[in-house]
Amino acid sequence: MRRLLDFDLVIESDDDGYRTRVIGSPGGEADARFDLPFTDKDLKILVLEVVGSISRVRRKMRRIDAQDRQLIEAFGGQLFTAVFSGPVGECLERSRVNAGNRDAGLRIRLRLPPALANIPWEYLYDTSHGFLGLDPDTALVRYLELPSPVGPLSIRPPLRILAMISAPSDLAQLDAEQEWAKLDETFEPLRSQGLVEVDRLADGTLTALHRPLQLHEYHVLHFIGHGGFDEEAQDGAVALEDATGKARMVTGRELSTMIRHPSLRLVVLNACEGSRVAAGDPFSGVAQALARQGIPAVIAMQFEISDPAALAFSQSFYQGIADGLPVDTATVEARRAMFAGDSGIEWATPVLYLRSTDGRVFRRRRAHPKKQDRDSGDQGAEDEQASRRAEEEAKRQADEEARRQAEEEAKRQAEEEAKRQADEEARRRAGDFDRMVTEYTRPLNGEQPAHEHPAGTEPSPAQRPGLPVPVYGPIILSVPLLILATKVLTVGYHLTRPWALTVLCSAILGGAVAAAESRRNRTQIWTAALEFFFAWFVVYAIYKLSVGHVHRVSQYLPVLAILAGVGALVSLALGIRALARSPRKEGNVHPLLPAFLFCLTAGLGTAAIGYASTRYPQAQILQSIGPDCYHIGAVFLFAALVVNLLAPLRTLVRRLQSQ
Repeated sequence: MRRLLDFDLVIESDDDGYRTRVIGSPGGEADARFDLPFTDKDLKILVLEVVGSISRVRRKMRRIDAQDRQLIEAFGGQLFTAVFSGPVGECLERSRVNAGNRDAGLRIRLRLPPALANIPWEYLYDTSHGFLGLDPDTALVRYLELPSPVGPLSIRPPLRILAMISAPSDLAQLDAEQEWAKLDETFEPLRSQGLVEVDRLADGTLTALHRPLQLHEYHVLHFIGHGGFDEEAQDGAVALEDATGKARMVTGRELSTMIRHPSLRLVVLNACEGSRVAAGDPFSGVAQALARQGIPAVIAMQFEISDPAALAFSQSFYQGIADGLPVDTATVEARRAMFAGDSGIEWATPVLYLRSTDGRVFRRRRAHPKKQDRDSGDQGAEDEQASRRAEEEAKRQADEEARRQAEEEAKRQAEEEAKRQADEEARRRAGDFDRMVTEYTRPLNGEQPAHEHPAGTEPSPAQRPGLPVPVYGPIILSVPLLILATKVLTVGYHLTRPWALTVLCSAILGGAVAAAESRRNRTQIWTAALEFFFAWFVVYAIYKLSVGHVHRVSQYLPVLAILAGVGALVSLALGIRALARSPRKEGNVHPLLPAFLFCLTAGLGTAAIGYASTRYPQAQILQSIGPDCYHIGAVFLFAALVVNLLAPLRTLVRRLQSQ
């Protein structure tokens, strides 16, 4: 198997369902909510079916049939579809592609809530890639993230294994000698190659376990015996022997206290229900408790395992560990070996709980050559040459990886530099374009180009730059303003729908043009006035068009009088503000702007009085001055129209003078 890249998957409770979060992967991060596709009852039925299939294999010595295979495929497929739904599934596919481009596989590290720990996640089934637990490019582990990191232990072959077989007399009969014979048969090929050494404890008591760990250095503890779950204590336990040979239930926490040793890096629990957990404590199972107390990797059987499956797993797994494979990689290869034999379902029985970040709990060192006789010397020399070749191959692969990473880094830096240069070029061109537009529009605003006057010379009064004014906005404003002035002058005239639409369209167009012009010229007050009156005319046109029957409001309110009054007040406020910033007071406001605003104030104010006289005929004072107010308002609105057009015309005259 190739090197593995981490795909960290966290599953959390979310209201009445669950949420999947990818917190780190080659494909980025993602999250999605899901509901379990089965109930607790369905899960119990599945476990019973799996255990029943294994029992049938033991009794009838036959392979798992197609119905059993379809059962676990359906279960694993439903579980995969629920957990890897939407963005999470897309992130997994991106990670597979990115890992493949880097000649690597994936290590899916599951972080599970206690409520989901009893689910056989090893059966996850993807229709495109098959079972994740059998995928040669995927390692599926249950990851326990703890504060203290765990590094590999440097060892020289052989791998030292301490075997413990516990057969209490008051529990289901377990033939200790037969179990030892089967385990010894498992290790014989590895022992003959000098890869492992196996020592058996004299009995299955806690005292017998304690003494050898004090005197010798062991790397692996392999336990065979009964396991269970104490419902009252809510803790997993293994059944050891007491002094009388009867069962003594030892919890995972108690066992970890006795076996804690710097050299012990791996524990294999071949015990029924050895990986079960309680609902509220993620470390209450034996396997989890051992990992929590410092064991870097623990393998526990989540179902009862048959003898052929246990033999296939142990031989393949320990061969991989002795060869220096990471423990998660060795677990995958062992499952594949089980699947290749007569264990079509049992391959998912071993569950790996991992604390090591990269799966390596051992680092193999070169063994010293043996110096007993010629044969031993030759064997030692061959071992040394093999180790040297392995080291050279590892060094070559490391050099290739370093060179590949350096090339990728250089390529990435080149791409970033090219992107930076492209961004700078784009900004430079944008700046050149803005400067070109500014130089081109200076004459339109009554300004002279900066290069027209050499340093040390003063421009003549005729050449002095004018104050910035908008050009196109006032011209467009003259259209609705002319229509309004005409309407006020002829009181009895009804504004027809085409004229009202003209007012509406010109107001909308003018608002957009005024906003665009304000970006090139600093005409804040003038722009604010233009945009306000364009908005005012939009409201006026909507009222005249009676959009949505808004005209009915006039039955209750003097709408036109209110509109004219609001326009007059805003014009007055803007006029006072413009007057305060006039050129006499070192401001930057064109002198025609206050005149335009005060004309509008007078025109709209008197028009408001005229509209009010029409709305309230019983008011004698309004009836006496109302008709005159219409004519006065029309005069001021025509005056505002003329002043409004003078500013653009004055700017064009300045442009002609500058030429």
